[in-house]
Amino acid sequence: MKKSIIVLILFSLLCASSLYGQESVDKFLMSLKDAGPEDYIKLMYEGSHETKLFAAVKLGELKSSEDEVIDALVYGLGQGTFHVIRQYGKVTNDYWDVRAASAKALGEIGSPKPLRDLYIALRYDHDPFVKTSVVYAIGKIGQKESVPYLTHIILTSTTKGPDDQMVLASIEALGEIGDSASFMPLVEIIRGKYKRSIKLSAMEAIKKIDW
Repeated sequence: MKKSIIVLILFSLLCASSLYGQESVDKFLMSLKDAGPEDYIKLMYEGSHETKLFAAVKLGELKSSEDEVIDALVYGLGQGTFHVIRQYGKVTNDYWDVRAASAKALGEIGSPKPLRDLYIALRYDHDPFVKTSVVYAIGKIGQKESVPYLTHIILTSTTKGPDDQMVLASIEALGEIGDSASFMPLVEIIRGKYKRSIKLSAMEAIKKIDW
């Protein structure tokens, strides 16, 4: 009888240990009232899908431009490299939300440090929603050097489905940057065969150019 009780206790302890192991540091850090950048950085590198997303949002809210924070968000932006699966003959990735949130966070921080990584994501990421978030970030960072990258996206994208939002976001980003180099690309959009909403957005962006 005593032996059975001891076995039952040991089994219960093992189950509890296993459960704690599954939760790992993720939920523990999420429950911290005074969590800092280092805690969210740890979540980004070691956390589950959900906690990576949580960490990206929190790092964006902190708006710290420390190298460690930028590096962690660039890591989040690159999750497509590590979590790609094939489904029905197509490449899919359920980490698109982590990449999009990481891009948005980099935009909220506003540092030009990750621009190269954002340009790479803009060119190679297969998800238009992620690309739209990248465009948002580039616009918020607001560097003149970004104008050709945004212009390329506008000229090479369709204006149907998710691409429509990406084109609009690119036009708005050109307005946010406000550099005179954006003038001619925006004029070409107004003159081109684009739908009314896109042309109106280009007109609004031109008004923001700082001459």
